[in-house]
Amino acid sequence: MGLYKRCQHKGRSRDRCEHEWHGSFQHRATLHRTSLSKWADEDIRSKQQAQAIYERFRQAVRDGRVSPEEDRRDGLRTFDELADRYVERYVKPRGLRTAADIEYRLKPLREFFGPKEIVAIKTADVEDFIGDLRKPRVVNRQADRTLSPASINRRLAQLRHMFNWAVAREYLERTPFRRGSATLIRLFREDNKRRRRVSEDEERQLLDAAPPLLRAMIVCALDTGMRRGEMLALTFGDVDWTNQVITLRGETTKSGRTRMLPIATLRLKAVLEWLRLDDANETKGDDVAVFSNAAGEPVRHFRKAWETTILRASGHQPEWEKGSNKPLTQESHAAFRAINLHWHDLRHEYASRLVERGVPLSQVRDLLGHASIVTTERYDNHTFAALQAAAARLESGKSFTSASQTRAPNGVDRADSESASDSKVRQPNDFEAGGPPGDRTRDTVIKSHVLYH
Repeated sequence: MGLYKRCQHKGRSRDRCEHEWHGSFQHRATLHRTSLSKWADEDIRSKQQAQAIYERFRQAVRDGRVSPEEDRRDGLRTFDELADRYVERYVKPRGLRTAADIEYRLKPLREFFGPKEIVAIKTADVEDFIGDLRKPRVVNRQADRTLSPASINRRLAQLRHMFNWAVAREYLERTPFRRGSATLIRLFREDNKRRRRVSEDEERQLLDAAPPLLRAMIVCALDTGMRRGEMLALTFGDVDWTNQVITLRGETTKSGRTRMLPIATLRLKAVLEWLRLDDANETKGDDVAVFSNAAGEPVRHFRKAWETTILRASGHQPEWEKGSNKPLTQESHAAFRAINLHWHDLRHEYASRLVERGVPLSQVRDLLGHASIVTTERYDNHTFAALQAAAARLESGKSFTSASQTRAPNGVDRADSESASDSKVRQPNDFEAGGPPGDRTRDTVIKSHVLYH
């Protein structure tokens, strides 16, 4: 590559842009690459200056005064150092939503790879990491539990992205996940389509058991499909009372794009109007969070109220460990897990109800704020009763009719018409014994006394 920059500029625009100059030089089958400003410890202000430093770099390579690995890594040695630089130079500058919990995501990676030199991490080490993840462990206070394929894939995807980023930054020559065009480490196949539905009876029980503020949140989740974070970030200024529209600002949505949701049900409208009144029965300001108490204090966490509501709606009196902010007891936690209802299931239920009422998936996608309709398809969960009704159409009394038995426009059976036309170009024995090898017989009529009666 010689002298170059890692940017999108071309020609004179590249020569004059603020991006730093890099140089690469292959000597004795070893590729040396570096940032010229860092290698020379100089502030490069022109292409001529960069060319002069590049020639010095090439001479240093010839003289054996440049170590390709040390130069490429720019001072990085261990995985912990790579993780720190990944956070500082990739996650934080881009304002990614993972920045808030990035250390939580990196924790299992640091525990396994932390002190290892990044150039010494091979494919076998990643395979050992996978084996460690698959070992039984304590999950949600339950012993001998194993991580799901989706959980393992999230950790592998994070590790893979870090190595790809390091290769792109030229800290590393290669990633342990690939060798050339061959993929060495593959993610596990996931069966992560959640099929939990909320019946009308269960919805009524939840609303009866929930405290007033949580009841309003449940109605909003079921009637708008908003995510938890989108709901908590919503203010009254985002509600257009005249046009009955809720605007979700881009900075509060997962996709980063603004979208609009209609206030489509009378109960949702009633809930929003009730939330707008404070303890003095006055209207709250536009800058106040929609989901706030009577004093205008926003809701931050509601996990305990949600767990309590679910258990009481199912006839179980929740019990908590002694002390403040303690978790459920083992018995109550087991009952909660057996009910298996997540807050996000309310968003799934919203989408599934729309699909069951004939709303096209493309419109459901836009209401949910998905970038791809493939994601929306995961929310398309019909109740088993609806599937039973669909399958019951087989017993509706209609005979099975193949495509070749439909009537031709002139009133002649299509099968007879095709047979007559085929006889002009085919010999009688052309399709004996089911036709030629690899071809299907032309006779598609099923001779079954069960299907035809």
